[in-house]
Amino acid sequence: MMTKDLFIKKLQDIQNNHKTVYMRGVYGAPVTEDIISYKTDQYPNWYSSERQITLRNLIGKGFFGFDCVCLIKGVLWGWNGDDTQEYGGAEYESNGVPDINADTMITKCEEVTEDFSKIEAGEALWCNGHIGVYIGDGKAVECTSRWSSNVQVTAVGNIGTVEGLNTRVWIKHGKLPYIMY
Repeated sequence: MMTKDLFIKKLQDIQNNHKTVYMRGVYGAPVTEDIISYKTDQYPNWYSSERQITLRNLIGKGFFGFDCVCLIKGVLWGWNGDDTQEYGGAEYESNGVPDINADTMITKCEEVTEDFSKIEAGEALWCNGHIGVYIGDGKAVECTSRWSSNVQVTAVGNIGTVEGLNTRVWIKHGKLPYIMY
């Protein structure tokens, strides 16, 4: 089982050292025609013609696709940034982590609360249909298309703002059962 410190380090590595883009249903795949076509068939309403064009412009440029919950699952499934592997080194449903959505993942967490006064680094942050991870100092790592369509560090508005960061207010947080705190 991964420690919270290693989990946070891996999330920050993705944000700091890899080119990422928000892609619904993708847990770290290099952006290719195959993954765009596959996910377009799976989620035709989300993968509009405009989005497909935008994503096709990233092919061959070193981008990895994630969505919010797939960022968490990808890391826990072993994502390592290997662009020669279909999902960047992640192995589907490995390490005892199931393929679940953001709303289900928060229900699997322990000590879930709406009180942000004692939040611990490594905890999942949740709002309806979206999930991120608290990394400490009032900051989260999340993959979202809300601001810049990638893996990004944001401020946890429940704690305060952080100069230079976009701010999201979350509803709940809890300890993921797949990491050691």
